[in-house]
Amino acid sequence: MAFGQFSAHLISPRVIRVVLYSDKYHYEQTKVTIYDDFDKLVPFSTKTKTQQYKVTTYELTLEQPFVLGQNYKIYLQNFGQVPLNVSEATTFPNFDEDYLYHGELGPQYTKEATTFKIWAPLASRVIIKYYLPNNKNFLYRKLKRGERGVYEYTLEGDLDGLRYTYLVLNNGLEEEVTDPYAKSSGPNGQYSYVINPERLKMEMNDKCLPPFNSPTEAIIYETSVRDQTVDERTDIEYRATFAGMIEEGRKVKDLYPAGFDYLKDLGITHLQLMPVYDFKTVDETKKWQSYNWGYDPQQYFVLEGSYARDANDPYNRIIDFKKMVARYHEVGIRIVLDVVFNHVYEHETSVFEKIVPNYYFRKTSEGVISNGSGVGNDFASERPMVRRLIVDACVYYAKELGVDGFRFDLMGLIDIDTMDEVVAKMKEIKQDFMVYGEGWEMATTVRKDQLAHHGNAFKTKELGFFNDAFREINKGASFPEHLHERGYLLGATNYRDGFYFAYAGSVLNTTFTPRYLDASQSINYVECHDNGVIIDKMAVSNPQESIDTHLTRLMSLNTIVMLAFGVPFFHRGQEIGVSKYGDQNSYKSSDKINQFPYTLAYKRSYMVEYFKALTALRKECVFLHEKDPKKIKAMVTFNSLPNGASEIIYNPEFDLSPYTDFHVFVNPNSEPMFVDLKKPLKMILNRAGYIAGRHNEYIERTMVAPYSVIVLGLRSGDLGPK
Repeated sequence: MAFGQFSAHLISPRVIRVVLYSDKYHYEQTKVTIYDDFDKLVPFSTKTKTQQYKVTTYELTLEQPFVLGQNYKIYLQNFGQVPLNVSEATTFPNFDEDYLYHGELGPQYTKEATTFKIWAPLASRVIIKYYLPNNKNFLYRKLKRGERGVYEYTLEGDLDGLRYTYLVLNNGLEEEVTDPYAKSSGPNGQYSYVINPERLKMEMNDKCLPPFNSPTEAIIYETSVRDQTVDERTDIEYRATFAGMIEEGRKVKDLYPAGFDYLKDLGITHLQLMPVYDFKTVDETKKWQSYNWGYDPQQYFVLEGSYARDANDPYNRIIDFKKMVARYHEVGIRIVLDVVFNHVYEHETSVFEKIVPNYYFRKTSEGVISNGSGVGNDFASERPMVRRLIVDACVYYAKELGVDGFRFDLMGLIDIDTMDEVVAKMKEIKQDFMVYGEGWEMATTVRKDQLAHHGNAFKTKELGFFNDAFREINKGASFPEHLHERGYLLGATNYRDGFYFAYAGSVLNTTFTPRYLDASQSINYVECHDNGVIIDKMAVSNPQESIDTHLTRLMSLNTIVMLAFGVPFFHRGQEIGVSKYGDQNSYKSSDKINQFPYTLAYKRSYMVEYFKALTALRKECVFLHEKDPKKIKAMVTFNSLPNGASEIIYNPEFDLSPYTDFHVFVNPNSEPMFVDLKKPLKMILNRAGYIAGRHNEYIERTMVAPYSVIVLGLRSGDLGPK
């Protein structure tokens, strides 16, 4: 008896390679035959054979090129048969050109019929498995293969709410999958639903939004639906849901605003929500048993069911989300979604790999899955149908669900052409749409000059980038092994020249080479969901200081983020110094670690009021929105003061309405700083907040308290001291 196994792969349109692994060598005349789906012989013109140790390889040249959509079986005499694996066809030179499809995908619903379309160019068969409420059993229909690898079938009747999956046959293996273009699904992505778009129509209140002409006018606040509404000490009814995000009149201890009321009063312009599409690692039927931020995508067009009031209702998650967006629009706040198109939870179990093997994920030259993301796979955004999926998902969220911006997770792994197309499509829908992301340069299989990372910012003028230089210069290193390192506002005054560079939006050729074309590309931040929070860092970097000092330093950091040229960005709880108890990566930690604690907001309400003062100042001082490097250079002068302190003077020749003079003083030290002014000025901002108009005293000499930032100036119409 011989022991062996073999495989058969299509390696070019006309060549099949059969590899036999056997411990016997006496099958010199082993016969190889090919059969199609109808058990008819498939002719081939030549057969070559090579042997090496226990491996025998046959290469069969077909008389006619193989046509995808067929199911060949390779029979090897004495060893049996195997299905032909055609996955390598995705690497053939003309594959992307031949199979790029521009038509509609997913279910197209009307009351009379629904047409189902799925792109599966390698598949030899696709069957829709569906369930009608009045039937006891599932029903099955075979889809017809059409142009460019799209399978299609039309079911007659009003199929609103139809539950379905696909059975896709690739390489002899049948997989049951959800529809990657479906707009809703059952709990945990077990099946897809047909949705009637008419039932989702509502007024999104875009007309209520204030004018928005430049990204530098934005004040972005990042949070999670769950984190912002989960605190049990509030009276929010639908905790950790889209609905809970817009409950009004909610309080903590019957005293202090919570949820929607808290957020709308902050003065922010954009609310950035951490992932809200369907993610894998929270059971939507038992959401309190697990926690995850959602950076583990499962379905890109389907909203997360754990954020719905009823995960079993295919409409509830969509309707509640749209109501949430519309309500924030009504109070002048735009919604930004955090999107993760650089990887999926598990590539090998994803619907993408099951539907089109060897297409959606990058591979190295050795055939290994690329892992620039660090989580096991990199989405191949450069491939036309992957790019189309990303762009289509973005269009859906912007056009149908009303969102106003995207924050791209690990954007540096996505190719520039894809990002340019996203921006172009978004601008067609909403001219004031924001697109920005993480521009880290990471190792992947696409050439670095083709990716949307910091180094290519000059090629992508419409994209914003999280400015890690701003973060490191002002706060200090963020990674756990470097928490002891301090930035300028934590007392490392040797960073002062870098501070000037960061403050000017990283666009001036001073301490460092400019990073961006203009300041609108610089997302200025010192804290976000990644890594630890500032208050925990200071416990390590400034351990000799009290919590009160840490909070004062934090207020100064927030002030600089708000005043600097660029786009100010704040993490939930940053305004009040929320701790994560030292947790440096809390993506799956717990509600206790990640929730917004409203009792702390009540306790530190003075910090909340100060943050509101900052947002008011930023909005009124339109010169802070300047993005042109030439105008920024001409507008500001940086003066170095004793002991590492700084003064930023705004040139009064420019239109500084409502101010004719504007001076920012920064003291990162433990000793007070006394400044003799060249002309009498008024206090505009100090720890008491934005006090312009409430403080009429002219000052000729001022003190800047330790760890503080203050602003002095003159408003238009001020006549000077009498």
